[in-house]
Amino acid sequence: MEKPPTPNSLPLPNDKPKNTQKKKAPSPQELISHYTTQGLDQEQASIKVIEDLQNVLFRIIASNNKNRKDKLMAEASKKIDVVNSRVAIVDMKLDSKPGFLETFGIGIASGAALNGIGSVWPHVVKGFGQIWRTATDPSSSTNT
Repeated sequence: MEKPPTPNSLPLPNDKPKNTQKKKAPSPQELISHYTTQGLDQEQASIKVIEDLQNVLFRIIASNNKNRKDKLMAEASKKIDVVNSRVAIVDMKLDSKPGFLETFGIGIASGAALNGIGSVWPHVVKGFGQIWRTATDPSSSTNT
């Protein structure tokens, strides 16, 4: 009894390769002879071959157009998703900004703070000036 190969093992050398050759398409002469053997005359067989080839060609073109449409729709969908995410980001940024009344309140508060700093600043500078004069004045130093 043979042991089945493990799933990740390499194929055994005695495995026969599968039929990898593509089936060759029949030539127009072969198709005409096929239809004549079915009872059609030469002209009807030629017309039937042309119809078959047109149908095959139409199916190939239709499937290629479908693939292009699918790719176009997938690409358009991706672009719409990107635009949607960008709009969502802009919307979040706009929502985080203060409104008119909030901005007005912030302006009044900052104006009051600047006004307060402006009224306190001369006193602060005067205090630092006094400290500097006291530290640099040689007559006010004490000898112990």
